[in-house]
Amino acid sequence: MNFLEEIVADYSARFGQRHHLPEYRQVELYSKKKKLTFATEPANEKWPGSALSTEVAFMLLEAHLIAREPSLEDKPSWQKYLGLPRGTVTEKLVAEVYRLLRIHHIAGTHPEGHLERDDGLIHIRCTYQRCALALVVTPVGLELLESFVFYYLDSLSQPYSEAYVEAMLAQYLADIVGEVKRFSDEDRILYQFRQAMPMNRHFRFDNDHPRYQVAENELVIEIGGFHADPARYPIDFYLIFEDSLHIIPVEALRRERLPLDSVPRWRARNADGLHLPERFSLRFGRETVVVGLPMS
Repeated sequence: MNFLEEIVADYSARFGQRHHLPEYRQVELYSKKKKLTFATEPANEKWPGSALSTEVAFMLLEAHLIAREPSLEDKPSWQKYLGLPRGTVTEKLVAEVYRLLRIHHIAGTHPEGHLERDDGLIHIRCTYQRCALALVVTPVGLELLESFVFYYLDSLSQPYSEAYVEAMLAQYLADIVGEVKRFSDEDRILYQFRQAMPMNRHFRFDNDHPRYQVAENELVIEIGGFHADPARYPIDFYLIFEDSLHIIPVEALRRERLPLDSVPRWRARNADGLHLPERFSLRFGRETVVVGLPMS
């Protein structure tokens, strides 16, 4: 690796979170697999991913959960998991992510814990209180676990509705499960959830001036043209309906329609029902067009 490559790699590691780069994940199309060949790795190669950031994600999540349920503070981690609230789908999703991160935490801090890489997978295992804990996951899977925690904790101060956050977290967990190759803990079965509404978590388009009308007990949003493909254009519609701001993802629509009794699920969580946080203003910048004024 030359000097410029070293600079680019280090810069990406330190500040890459600002870059909108593609996410690469493996997909199996056939039952017969052919393996690629790779260069021999140097003996001193760094650990794939960041053990520190994964551990920080666990600590932040556990601290948040204990703050909500102080009675869990002095309990062992498995008892903490069993005692987590599960009144909503979001709470159930969070509990399963805590369960996955718990294995990484125990293996990384226990004398009998092992973390190693083999054939592109991260093997995490530990015998803990007479129970064999194991997690075999891709490096991307660990990054998705960290991302889940950050999105969840950040959502607590965001205006997105509970339904929006739930759909996004459900998509995160579905992708995480796809990266988990082996799992074992006290219960041995990792719970999975049926997605009520698949969500594009990779990128979103904001639209703050949708044209809509009410017809036959449905809210009809005019999209049209090539923007009508939700796979290519996962749009969030910001609209005022019945004197309240709503943020409606295009995935919630069926043929550009949403039943009126479902609209309240997407009501924004903001103080006065109308105003977005000031930081959102950077996402909706506009310049007044003056007729006859050149663009440059």
